[in-house]
Amino acid sequence: MKVDDLSQIDMRLLVAFNALMEELSVTRAADRLSSSQPAMSRNLRQLRILFADELFTRQSHGLAATPRAEQLHLQMRPLLDSILRLVAPAQLELKTLKRCFSLSMIDPISQTLIAPLLSHLQEHAPQVTLKIQSLEDYSMDLLIAGQLDFIINFGNEAPANIHSRMLAEERPVCVVGPDHPLAGNSSVSYEEFICQKKVDFMLPGFSDENLPDWMMNIPDPHLQTNNMVTAQNAICDGQLVMVGGEKLSQFAPRAAETVVIPFAAKENIPAVPMRLFWHKRYHDDLSHRWMRDLINQLIFSQCPVARQTL
Repeated sequence: MKVDDLSQIDMRLLVAFNALMEELSVTRAADRLSSSQPAMSRNLRQLRILFADELFTRQSHGLAATPRAEQLHLQMRPLLDSILRLVAPAQLELKTLKRCFSLSMIDPISQTLIAPLLSHLQEHAPQVTLKIQSLEDYSMDLLIAGQLDFIINFGNEAPANIHSRMLAEERPVCVVGPDHPLAGNSSVSYEEFICQKKVDFMLPGFSDENLPDWMMNIPDPHLQTNNMVTAQNAICDGQLVMVGGEKLSQFAPRAAETVVIPFAAKENIPAVPMRLFWHKRYHDDLSHRWMRDLINQLIFSQCPVARQTL
């Protein structure tokens, strides 16, 4: 007999057999399964055919199991218990959960998230580990291929089969060094920004059609880089300016040496959504869902008010 042959067997008969064995009464077995006595009698007839044995004999106070029935019950009850556990709602035991979650993000987001995340894991899920990778142009391909669990990035665009949720909104600001001529400004206009020496921080995989073109494609940059350390050094030591995030700029390298200045209201710069991306294959996975909720909870839980010139 092959596994496929089990499709010819009504699994409800096995449940009825278990009830008959434990009650040793057709009437009580029927009541236990909210069935009728005639229906339970039909189940018994089918069981006798299935196992080629009488299974039960009638006696004055109910049924007596045959040796074959007793042998079947010893084998069957553990199988039914296993099936019950198999179909029971899944439960997540954090203390015993063993899993490595891989995430890709830029450094300032990592600086914001990883410390509180590790602290939470050490207390509540000590066997869960993390693998953090820098955000790259090919990170979305890794997510699709199953080599990443999550990407945290800005914008709304995502390929098919990729789910996302917004974690926060980040307001674009002008980031300068403390000695830069703009450092004392209460705001920066497009005209003021565009005539400065500029860093084009190339955020991998980011696109937002709501932002002005001059912000998405920095004109005539003096430096283009996707390395946050390099960008911050250029701001602090080279008197360059850069478009950054109001909250995340404080977590960038050498953040204490920079000044965050909002763009002038007339520029009408919209906030940019920061999103968590994951593949749909993990959408209903309990541990994956738990980690998504945890990241959402912690992403800015320890983020103080952004420093800016008033």
